[in-house]
Amino acid sequence: MRLATRPAMVRLAVIDREIRDGRLPNANTLARQLEVNARTVHRDLDCLRDQLGAPLEFDRDRNGYYYTDSSWLIPLPQLSEGELLALFLAARLLDQYRGTPFAGDLARMFAKITALLPDPVTLNLDHLLEAYSFRVQSTDPGEAARFRSLLRAVENRRRLELVYWSASRDETLHRVVDPYHLASIDGDWFLIGYCHLREEIRMFSPGRIRKLKDTGVTFEPPADFRASAYLDAGFRKVRGAGPGQTVRLRFSPIAARWVREKTWHATQTLQDHPDGGLTLTFFVNHLAEVKRWVLSFGADCAVLEPEDLREEIKVEARKLVTMDDPSRNTAASGRNSPRRPGRGYT
Repeated sequence: MRLATRPAMVRLAVIDREIRDGRLPNANTLARQLEVNARTVHRDLDCLRDQLGAPLEFDRDRNGYYYTDSSWLIPLPQLSEGELLALFLAARLLDQYRGTPFAGDLARMFAKITALLPDPVTLNLDHLLEAYSFRVQSTDPGEAARFRSLLRAVENRRRLELVYWSASRDETLHRVVDPYHLASIDGDWFLIGYCHLREEIRMFSPGRIRKLKDTGVTFEPPADFRASAYLDAGFRKVRGAGPGQTVRLRFSPIAARWVREKTWHATQTLQDHPDGGLTLTFFVNHLAEVKRWVLSFGADCAVLEPEDLREEIKVEARKLVTMDDPSRNTAASGRNSPRRPGRGYT
């Protein structure tokens, strides 16, 4: 891309570097380097001298520009207190990506940003460290180079061969996958793509990919595929392949206080009740994650529909009651084996 199409600040930074390094550039040498015409360079030089106050002079004997005061720096806007706080919080948030494929790239980007800050920047780090902290769920996106290969495959629509361990079946298989999309869900990364083995769109955890190979074959995703629509059909990290169904959950007044604070599903609706409780309704095509979420509320959440979810919650409740009785627990677990995870995620 020609630098003329970029913001003028980029060109000014290049010109400033050439002058500061003592190369004595002139309009013609800068024009060739920036791939612009000499008139553009003259406008940039005028901007440096007249608007930014650069101590810029032209040495006729050496045919180049130089600074009469080498301590001069391009003035940058002073940051407000809120902007400094945002910068600090951004640095702290980098911790959640430590050990992930993005860690190095993010650290380098942040270093470039902070290098551009003016010198009179002060921040009470001790106070901020006491006032703010982050606790994030750990994530396993897989080995960094392998994850970057996934990024490139998604961007360039390259078919992949995977050696993939499936947690639901505890088996390792070769898969041929057309990678459509990478999604971060609750802090964990997932690859969405067409699995030629299962002949349907599936979700794959990058951390379970044992080997990855680019087949050299390109593909075109279906014209009607939308990652948001695919993910909205499930709940959290699990979705199914079958028809959807309505889920209605009644929360006690105590639990309702927390349920109101978040959007749990793209299709959700809330109905408040006089006692302070509420009914949450949404539409999904698999109930595995819904069941686990409902159980986390204990007696503060009642399933109104569907009926099969109500029955599964009853089964789990009976298992919990009998867990301290080994003989009863063994019999109960034999009669009621848990459902396998959603077909959409392996």
